[in-house]
Amino acid sequence: MSCVAIRDCEDKDIKAVIGLLHELKTVANIDNDFPVGDLVKIFEELKMKPEIYLNLVAEIDEKIVGFISIIFYKTLFHKGGTALINELIIRSSYRGKGIGKLLIESAKEEAIKRGMDELEVGTEITNKEAQCFYKKCGFNEEYVLLGMEF
Repeated sequence: MSCVAIRDCEDKDIKAVIGLLHELKTVANIDNDFPVGDLVKIFEELKMKPEIYLNLVAEIDEKIVGFISIIFYKTLFHKGGTALINELIIRSSYRGKGIGKLLIESAKEEAIKRGMDELEVGTEITNKEAQCFYKKCGFNEEYVLLGMEF
């Protein structure tokens, strides 16, 4: 396998990221469309607040094979702040090759650089494969995250 480059997600990467979101949709059993226009608008909003949002891609031979979205926020309990991995998606044909771990390490490095003292991630309760992966990357079951969708 060629060298993996981790870099900031750019406008030109949106279509590739949408393709990855469709793969996540299948794995996570989500019935959601991802219209390009909507995602471009959201991406533009995220870029306007780089102190809060960071989106990275993993690239091999100029092909986007992974994506991670991180949110940085302050809490009273974690005085340094918390970094939350909001999405982590690896193209199915590239899973098991260490790319997800590289993206998580990049998120952790950025969180430390920003003075955060915690990195969190959540996944669907039914996604045992993702839970196992995150545990191998050093995460533990510290909290129960409940969701309310509307």
